[in-house]
Amino acid sequence: MMIATTDLAQPNPVCVGVDVGQIHDPSAVAVAEVVRVHTGKYRYGKQYHIPAHIDANLIFHKPQDAEPVMRSRYIVRHIRRLPLGTSYPKVALDIADMLCNTMFAHREVRVLIDVTGVGRPVYDDLKIEIELREETRHIQLKPITFSHGEKYNHSTGVLAKAFLVSRLQSLLQGECVDGPDIPEMKATVEELRVYEIKVSDDGKDTYGATIGKHDDLATALGLACLEDPYSERVSDSVRVY
Repeated sequence: MMIATTDLAQPNPVCVGVDVGQIHDPSAVAVAEVVRVHTGKYRYGKQYHIPAHIDANLIFHKPQDAEPVMRSRYIVRHIRRLPLGTSYPKVALDIADMLCNTMFAHREVRVLIDVTGVGRPVYDDLKIEIELREETRHIQLKPITFSHGEKYNHSTGVLAKAFLVSRLQSLLQGECVDGPDIPEMKATVEELRVYEIKVSDDGKDTYGATIGKHDDLATALGLACLEDPYSERVSDSVRVY
C-alpha cells in the first residue's frame, strides 16, 4: 500500500500518548506519526465524467475528476516506559524535554495525557513547561479522563477504557499501526493480549491488566492512536467505489 507523500512545508501530524503510572506502575509515553495511505478506492463528485477503466492495452486508468480515498496509518516513532519510581515532576520534565526534539518542530502536535487520579499534577506541570519553552508553545496538550462505558467524548476528553482498547485492537488488526521491532512493542502487544474486563455487581465495568501485569504501554499507545487529525478535515463526496 502506498503512503502519500507530504509537502516538506506541511509535515505529517504527530500524536503523543502519556499514561501516568501509580505507585507500583511505571509511566509510559508513545509517539505516533500519522500518515495517509491510499486504499485503492476513489472518490468523485458531480463533475465526474469518465469511470475507471482498462484500455485495449490492458492499462488501468483511474476515473477522471476523482481523488483517491485515503486512510490514516499510525507509525510508532517512539515508545518507552519511564523508570519505576520516577517522581511526577520529573515525569513532566522528561516529557517536556522530549517534546523539544526537532521532530516535533513545524508540525501539528497533540499530546493526550491521562489525568485520572495522579495524572492531574503531571498535566499541570507539563502545561507550564510547554508554555515556558519556545520550542513547544505550538503543541496542543489535552487531558483525558477515563470513565465507564463505551464512548469517547472528543470535546470533553472523557474516555471509556473499552473504547480505547477496542480502537487500538481494531487498528492493529487492520494493519493501521506500524511499530519498530523492539521489546517495548512486543510488550505492548502482550499487554493487550492479557487485558481484562471486569463487571462489578452493580454493573460497573473496569478495564486493566491481569493481576501482576502492567498496561501502561498499551494505554500510552492507545492514547497516541486515539485521534485522527486528518478525519477532522472535511471533504465532499458523492460516491466511493
